[in-house]
Amino acid sequence: MKITFKIDEESFKKVEARRGDRKKSEFYRSIINDYLSNKPHEDQTNQQISNLAKEFETLRAEMAYKDAMIKSMKDEKIKDMQSQLNFLQIEYQKNNNHFIGSNIS
Repeated sequence: MKITFKIDEESFKKVEARRGDRKKSEFYRSIINDYLSNKPHEDQTNQQISNLAKEFETLRAEMAYKDAMIKSMKDEKIKDMQSQLNFLQIEYQKNNNHFIGSNIS
């Protein structure tokens, strides 16, 4: 079977430089065979890239969810600690007033 195609001048020069002394038909046949034999590998690589991209997006979503949970827990803990601090300040004030009141008598 005969195959005919056109390429630009610069690409042709690069191909010819790589071909060297080999016959054109042998050289182009080897290029096509190499491409066809590597195609499944490329498909597998593309599938791996696709799988990694999906995994990356899943991990990104999981990380965003966990970041939101951590922020929520942090905010809740801060409110709880502020409430405890307020309670302790009131208790301190009561004890201090009681102590001062008992010293005056």
